[in-house]
Amino acid sequence: MRWRDMLRTVCWLLCCAPLSVAQDLVGLYLEWERDPTTTMVVNWVDLYPESSNTLLWRKEGASEWSTATAAHSVVAPSSLQRRQAHLTGLEADTRYEFAIGKAPDAKAQPLVFRTMPKDLSTRGLRFVNGGDTMATRERFEAMNRCSTALDPDFVLFGGDLAYEDGVKVSRVVAWLEAWTRTSVAKDRRVIPLVVGIGNHEVRGHFQGKAPQDAPYYYGLHVHENWRAFRALDFGSYLSLVLLDTNHTAPIEGEQTAWLASAMEQRANQQFLFPVYHYPAYGTTKAPKDLGPLDAPLSIAIRKHWVPLWEQHGISAAFEHDHHNWKRSHRIRAGQRDDAHGLLYLGDGSWGVLPRKVPENGTAWWLAKAEAKNHLWCVDLRANGTATIRALDVEGQVFDTVELTTARTQPKRSE
Repeated sequence: MRWRDMLRTVCWLLCCAPLSVAQDLVGLYLEWERDPTTTMVVNWVDLYPESSNTLLWRKEGASEWSTATAAHSVVAPSSLQRRQAHLTGLEADTRYEFAIGKAPDAKAQPLVFRTMPKDLSTRGLRFVNGGDTMATRERFEAMNRCSTALDPDFVLFGGDLAYEDGVKVSRVVAWLEAWTRTSVAKDRRVIPLVVGIGNHEVRGHFQGKAPQDAPYYYGLHVHENWRAFRALDFGSYLSLVLLDTNHTAPIEGEQTAWLASAMEQRANQQFLFPVYHYPAYGTTKAPKDLGPLDAPLSIAIRKHWVPLWEQHGISAAFEHDHHNWKRSHRIRAGQRDDAHGLLYLGDGSWGVLPRKVPENGTAWWLAKAEAKNHLWCVDLRANGTATIRALDVEGQVFDTVELTTARTQPKRSE
């Protein structure tokens, strides 16, 4: 880690972040294990086993602090120390102040987290999606600032975070520091993360074993029984279905069986977005003398997962890994279907160097594609409609798609 980066982070923590002067943090980030309307997981990472495990929190405007004792773990094989405090029984759509170790000075303004709304009747919900986040720290921070300026309720990453390959802890440290610096909105609100797994979280990239082949992903982030595939339900209005594209779990078999059950159980959820790393309808990484759709992982996703989405309906699928921007045509049964098809958005170019997209007219599945850094900004509304915008690193909107229904419906026989 460069000394200037360390100095900059420490200065930010001491001057701008009302935590604790004694808490020399590497990273601070929020996640969810269960329903985001009533829970929060506060994570902080440092280098010291003796640091405080105490989180203080209170509803904004309250005078008394409550305390929670964080679980403490060492993120092996490094010496990073992770604390995670699980808060439950919170009120929906409510701001809470929090501090680590001890209550801040009376003049200080603590950081804030906000729970998600119980439903969308009082306000809409906004989230941001991207993947393949950090080639360099500067690029990563630039896109983070663009995201934070949108004031999203949360950020959804589809894998390839620090590019640490399950080994390079210095990149994990840089990623955590950069996220901590750039994830606080103007109103002191720390923006939560929802994080999927990608090949660069894993030693060997594919067919790894959990957790040993992806120690930093499983050591730092919420997961379910040492599995990267899980569902996160926001009341009855939104489900995120996070999947593992053969990084620490095969696509077929147990994961597909789980997905079939998860989709059936969420038939009444208003919006539903699958989120995964390797794309079913990508833009690059083609086998020799073939196209992107001929890649074995793409074929497997279309064989095992896509039929379940076509059967049960989705809002859109978020894909990553190929380091470009793309919006697919609507696709069903392996062909363009503007009336009933599914929408695939990607392709993972948050903070990495873009690659090359197919020439116009050579990829039937692509409505638009460009080699550019981007994020997707999703605005959900109570009436089941949504606006999804693509923004570049300057914060400029360059593509918009409107969802007129919350989820696709099975195509009925004539």
